Amino acid sequence: MNSRMDSKKTANEHDQLRELLSLAAAGVLDASDEQRVAAHIGVCPECAASLNRWQQVGANLRRLPTPQAPAALVSRTILLAQTRLAEESSRRTERRMMVLILVFSWAFVAVSWPLAQLFAHGWESLLGFGFEQGWKNFVIFTAFCWMAGAAAAILLAMRRSRQRRFA
Repeated sequence: MNSRMDSKKTANEHDQLRELLSLAAAGVLDASDEQRVAAHIGVCPECAASLNRWQQVGANLRRLPTPQAPAALVSRTILLAQTRLAEESSRRTERRMMVLILVFSWAFVAVSWPLAQLFAHGWESLLGFGFEQGWKNFVIFTAFCWMAGAAAAILLAMRRSRQRRFA
């Protein structure tokens, strides 16, 4: 029974090494697998012949010319890639511009509201007198500033769209 298990193990190992022959012919095995294959083909003429055939196939494949893409396809692909890169760059620029406009709108409100209160009502308005009316005015002023920022963003977007159409 033990000899049958040894022959089964040997047959299984033979099959595993046989699967590695094509990889050995391509030269992509690690050092331990390469040593196992070398030891096996030294005692197995069938696998040695198979490795030789795989090596011939590899040599014949290396002699085949490498197919080249048509020049028109290469130029179209390059143009498409450049177009997509330009579009992505444009989108990034537009996002930065929107963030800049948003930050500008907030900064404009934060800086100009106290100045507007100061010029309209004097120092007392900055000290908090007329709290209820001050908040209403602040909300109206903030809405106005945001609408002005939105209008600026829309105008910039329309300008960029027009520039892209003519480009």
